[in-house]
Amino acid sequence: MNFPELKLSQTERDFNFDFAILEHDLSYFFEKRCLDYALEHINRFNHKIKDNLYNVRPLILKEALISLTCDLASVSFYHYLNMITFVNLRKDILHYLTTTTLTNDDFMPLLESIVNNYFSNLDTLDIPIDGTRLSKQVALVVYYIDNHCDEPLRANTILEELTLDPEYTKRKFRKELGFTINFYIRHAKLQRAKQLLINTHLPIGEIAERINFYNSAEFARQFQKEFDITPSKYRELNQIFYKEE
Repeated sequence: MNFPELKLSQTERDFNFDFAILEHDLSYFFEKRCLDYALEHINRFNHKIKDNLYNVRPLILKEALISLTCDLASVSFYHYLNMITFVNLRKDILHYLTTTTLTNDDFMPLLESIVNNYFSNLDTLDIPIDGTRLSKQVALVVYYIDNHCDEPLRANTILEELTLDPEYTKRKFRKELGFTINFYIRHAKLQRAKQLLINTHLPIGEIAERINFYNSAEFARQFQKEFDITPSKYRELNQIFYKEE
């Protein structure tokens, strides 16, 4: 299949080149968890292109945001345990971008929102992760937990479902990641709660119920203990893409 060439003006070529450099830098800063540097580079980019931004077609701007969204998600696949969070985030952002009519005025606010949203979903488990080096058993357990956060989860039940040897897999999980399966279950549920706080209007009690936490009071206590912020305050500071359910 031949793909027809999209004709670009010189201004649009220059924009694509500058954005490609920014995209590379933002992916690097996302991997290194450097939000301040990411925002600084966005400001530099804005200063450089602002005089010609309105000479770039909205289609080109939208394609740039789509490319960045996919690049940031791909970084998560090899560096962060909660890659499913970013798969879902990518889905939501792409749906928004492809179903919304965007103008040139929308571009910079959306760029900043996408980057802030990815950083706000970074896992607080600040440990080096190389997804290519996790054993098959450990990767399978992590993947299962991340995909079933809304269900009641127990380590032994998960291992039975995956037909894995309980004692061997528990030891391997702790050796490779430094914490237990049950610890990660709680952590993954709280990470899922962050996503729901940002992307839905659900009351906090309903979020606790959805992720099968013990009760809303315990959920709020555990959330603040884990992230040093209350669920309501986290929502206030980070809610960007608001979805009606």
